[in-house]
Amino acid sequence: MQNVLHLKSGLAYIGDNHLVVNEELSRHAPSRGFNLVRVNATESYAANCLRINDRVLVPAGFPGLRDSLERFGYAVLSLEMSEFEKMDGGLSCLSLRF
Repeated sequence: MQNVLHLKSGLAYIGDNHLVVNEELSRHAPSRGFNLVRVNATESYAANCLRINDRVLVPAGFPGLRDSLERFGYAVLSLEMSEFEKMDGGLSCLSLRF
């Protein structure tokens, strides 16, 4: 796993037994009991997403993941993350949850 800075960079639990997982980690992700929402290699940054209440927050510019999430019935909110992406910062890194 060479391109994953942190586990949350490549895998996110979004509830309802769904794991968003990038292509590299999908070979290692626990699939028993989970539905995997696979993120292809060209959109791997988008695997660092976050579910808050009834929405899944995803980085803007990754239509493949957005479409996949919407097919599973999730409401998606795309956020501009390009400046954070330059330094490998993601949505999970920028969130405070209690």
